[in-house]
Formats: sequence, C-alpha cells, structure tokens
Amino acid sequence: MDIFDEIICCMKAEASSTGNVFVRRKDLAEFMNEPLASRPVQQQTVPPVAKPQPPPVAIPETEPEPPMPAMTALPDLANMGWQELHQCALQCSACPLAPTRKNVVFGCGSQQTELMFIGEGPGADEDEQGVPFVGKAGELLTKMIRAMKYDRSEVYIANIVKCRPPGNRNPSDEEAAICLPILKRQIELVNPKAIVLLGAVPLKYLMGMTGITRQRGKWMEYNGIQVMPTYHPAYLLRNPAAKADVWKDLQQVMAYLGKL
Repeated sequence: MDIFDEIICCMKAEASSTGNVFVRRKDLAEFMNEPLASRPVQQQTVPPVAKPQPPPVAIPETEPEPPMPAMTALPDLANMGWQELHQCALQCSACPLAPTRKNVVFGCGSQQTELMFIGEGPGADEDEQGVPFVGKAGELLTKMIRAMKYDRSEVYIANIVKCRPPGNRNPSDEEAAICLPILKRQIELVNPKAIVLLGAVPLKYLMGMTGITRQRGKWMEYNGIQVMPTYHPAYLLRNPAAKADVWKDLQQVMAYLGKL
C-alpha cells in the first residue's frame, strides 16, 4: 500500500461518518501534482553500491552589483535638461521626505507652454500615482484650467517639493529649501509667460512672501515671468464661496495671455 492508498483508506473511513466523501485515486494524484507511477509499491531491494564521486569543483563567488547610490545632496542643476533633471529627482534622498515616499512626483504637462501652475506638495493620491494634482483638488484644478480655455496637457504643473510630506502637512523650511532648486530649473526649462501660484506655500518659498489672502490677485514677477498668486484648490473645496475670488484672479491671467 502506497501513500495514495493510505489517504484513500483514511477518507473512506471518514466517509462512513459523513457519508459524502468520494475521491478517486487519479484525482488525488492530480491534485498532489504527482504522476501515479512516481510512487511504486515498496519492495525489499538491495541498495546499489555507491560509486565514488569526484570532488566538487570550487566555483568562485561573484560579488553582487551594488545598488544605485542615493543622491544625498543635489548637484549643480544649471545645465541639466529634462531627462537628467528627472533622474536627479528620482534618485534624491537629500531631505527627510525621501524615506516615506512611494513615488517622486516630478511634474506633468507640456514642457513648452506659456502657462505654469505651482502647488505645495504631493498628497496621498499623488504619492500613489507619481503625478501632481490627481485627487479631488486635482479634479478641481483641471476644471479651473478648462475654464481658462486650456487643456490640462497644454500647461505645466509642478510643486514646491517632489515627495509627499507625511499626513499632508506643509513642507518644512528645510525640505522646501533642498527641493526648490529642482523647481527653479523646471521653470527655467519651461520658460512660461505666466505662473499661477496655488496657495500660501508656493507664495512663501518661490516669492518669499506670506499672506495669501492679502496677496492673491496681485501681479508679481519672478525672473521676468508674471506671477499670479491665488487660493489652492483644496481650500476651495472647503470654502466654495472663495471660487469667485479665484475666478477673478484667473481672468487676469487669461487677459494677460490673450484668452479673453
């Protein structure tokens, strides 16, 4: 009696008490993924005489390739193009946000556009997908862009920091200072005619100013580029009445870009 016959006997014994167990030996062998002939009936046989084996050949151990080193400090970005800059952001671990991120959220949209939007940092949805403004606030931003007579693919969208601050908090001064050179290089490469700052965080770290309520709707200038600060879409979700103010701000941008 082999192992399958023993199992069948046990299941038949179980069937006497339950009355509903029936398994064919062939089905059991297929379930166990083993050919029927793989376990012959055990018989008394004389073990063969073991032949002497040659000594094993020593195989030299190969060292594994070292992982790509993390970039603990940003290099000079002045001459970097889009591809190099993107790789720099992907490898960066210079600030405390790097260990907790899922994805680096570099930016999206047209790299040759007259209009750029800058937010504060990725949220949970953005961290999951690696794309800025894809959650509920992102849906509202898309509607704002369409109201301005643009498609989302026709503008460029980025953030002050490229990694998600835990709990969706605002980035710290240290985190923003380390990441800001990447954004500034993105602005240089896009070279837009106008930038819309979304909320207090980009107003603070790009323009060095505070008080989004006082400053929204007022034209500013960054390296020869016209800048319009306004409320963040997430704020509008909490305060829908402020949409009227934001629409006034966006209409100024539209007029400047010849969209009215």
